[in-house]
Amino acid sequence: MTTFNSRKTVSLSTILKWTIAIMVAVITIFPIWWMFNVVFSVPGEPVSINPRLWPTSLSAGLGKIEMIFTQTGYLRAYGISLIFALLTILGVLFFGSLAAFEFALFEFPGKKVLFGVVMLSLMVPTAVTIIPTYLLTSQLGWLNTMQGLVVPGLASAFGLFMLVQFMRSIPKDMIEAARLDGAGHFQIYWHVALPLCSNALVTLAILTFMQTWGNYMWPLIVATTPDMYTVGQVVGLFNAPLSHQTVDVVMTANLLAAVPPLLFFLIFQRKIVEGIAMSGTKG
Repeated sequence: MTTFNSRKTVSLSTILKWTIAIMVAVITIFPIWWMFNVVFSVPGEPVSINPRLWPTSLSAGLGKIEMIFTQTGYLRAYGISLIFALLTILGVLFFGSLAAFEFALFEFPGKKVLFGVVMLSLMVPTAVTIIPTYLLTSQLGWLNTMQGLVVPGLASAFGLFMLVQFMRSIPKDMIEAARLDGAGHFQIYWHVALPLCSNALVTLAILTFMQTWGNYMWPLIVATTPDMYTVGQVVGLFNAPLSHQTVDVVMTANLLAAVPPLLFFLIFQRKIVEGIAMSGTKG
């Protein structure tokens, strides 16, 4: 009798979990699916809160996409955003892993205090630092330049924290063995530490891409001319009240902006979960 009740309880618990998961998935996917239906519909069709289950015109949607890429600055903005994201990823991975290598595997004066200050910076809102960062960028003459977009985002306290957790698990014996074999400090970092943290580096790269691609505030302040606009800024222009764009064109611009992060997440979601889970258990 006890076994039967236990199985019944487990079964009900499983059904409840699946029900909640499905509800959350539907609530999350519905806006994206609605946007997709509006894009792939005949221009002029009424947009309602009860969209059709399937798009009505594939050719109409492709025509809107072609129009946006050819008749606006969207294609250039895509290129700017991709370069912005790629350079930021490379910088965050290099500087973050190099700093994590020192914090995790070596002792030096003030190490704990310095690491604590870096971790405290995670609690500082971006709005607090954006004005001094802008003033410094302006004094360096980096406004409306790629380095002005990229350099302020190269220091990632979250990335440092994640990589430190991974590198703390590297056996000190491996470091000493490499040193006895004649490897220098940078060689140990490059040939020993980085290969052992490849999973964390991939996870950090994906998260950095998604954050950089969706960054709207900083490019809005730094990029002042259309030739340096990112995707977020161009989408903002489409969504502006005075843009006089139809709903389906605005939805097309938003859908195109959502495609890269959605693809990255769907392809690498397992890596994201594994990387975050391992960073919380190692150390």
